[in-house]
Amino acid sequence: MKNLELKVKCVDHKAALRAVKLLKARDMGTLNQRDVYFNISPGRLKLRSINDSVHQLIYYKRANRAAAKFSNYYISEIIHPKRVEHILKEIYGIKVIVSKRRKLYLWQNVRIHIDSVKELGKYLEFEILCRTAIQQKRSAEIMKYLKKIFNIKNSEILSSSYSDMMKI
Repeated sequence: MKNLELKVKCVDHKAALRAVKLLKARDMGTLNQRDVYFNISPGRLKLRSINDSVHQLIYYKRANRAAAKFSNYYISEIIHPKRVEHILKEIYGIKVIVSKRRKLYLWQNVRIHIDSVKELGKYLEFEILCRTAIQQKRSAEIMKYLKKIFNIKNSEILSSSYSDMMKI
């Protein structure tokens, strides 16, 4: 799968919520997520637990740059997350654990996240799903529109993932 992602520090939570309402994005609820990142290269491998009930192994490759960036990823549902975490810890070692509370909204083929990340603060993230070549082509236009609606300046765009920021 492929998506176009953008992440910024959320300096005005109320303004972000107003923008979500302006878009008429669907409120998909709150997700409590625990992401265990493992020491691999190239790419990133994480074991995600959502609300202690859904567990996924996610591998992805994405450049670190302060702009919207494409990410290629693979997701597999996991039945025995503790066993998988133990095995991957033995093989690769744990890089970092990221805990966050994510407010999820859906608009068109876009996932809008308002994240509260433990030890880091509040962030806003867009993930534009690119299932087709047409969606991939249009994703830059959609991202430009979202940046305008959410009043995001290029200087505010983050280059790193939460896992990289946690390591600092």
